[in-house]
Amino acid sequence: MITLRVEMSKSRSGKHAVRSMVFLVSERGEVYEAKPRTYIKTKPIYAKGTAYEASYVVPENMLIVYVWLTKNLRGHVKGYMEVYSRDAELLFRAAYRKLKLRYSKGDPSYEWAVRRVA
Repeated sequence: MITLRVEMSKSRSGKHAVRSMVFLVSERGEVYEAKPRTYIKTKPIYAKGTAYEASYVVPENMLIVYVWLTKNLRGHVKGYMEVYSRDAELLFRAAYRKLKLRYSKGDPSYEWAVRRVA
């Protein structure tokens, strides 16, 4: 079981925003949106929106891809995508900036999971 923060919020002015999502990826490359088993509502980063800490159960032969994106005043989007194993171990992390995904840390052989979600 793995616990991740899922959020969709924006500032009062609407110029800044945060969005995070969780996906399940099978070894065959099929992508599914992950449904949380339990979740606890928490305070979002920005004033408008929702956030919660969600717990996910990962089935056999599946990976979890966690996507965290932020939009700034100029509309530029930055963030990262992380691949987790069934045991909540971070396998791969890619940074997203200037419309490009870049290797950040972990085993590059898991890049295919990030590419399937992106």
